[in-house]
Amino acid sequence: MTIARGILGGTTTMLTRRVARRAMHRKGGDPRVVPRTARRRHGLATVLAWAAAAGVLLALADVLLEQRKESARPPDPVGL
Repeated sequence: MTIARGILGGTTTMLTRRVARRAMHRKGGDPRVVPRTARRRHGLATVLAWAAAAGVLLALADVLLEQRKESARPPDPVGL
């Protein structure tokens, strides 16, 4: 099951990257012009914001995994 999830995640990443690259290039293969504001570097604040967003997603994944473990556990027998 873990291997299947890894393959699924890798495939999803590859397909997303392929679609994004196609969206950022013209039919002839030339890259589209990105607006100057998008090309500007924002420095440390941007890096910290991305790190925080990644941390939130990882925490959400941990919570969902724990909830799945709890729901898969059989109920405790009463009176034993």
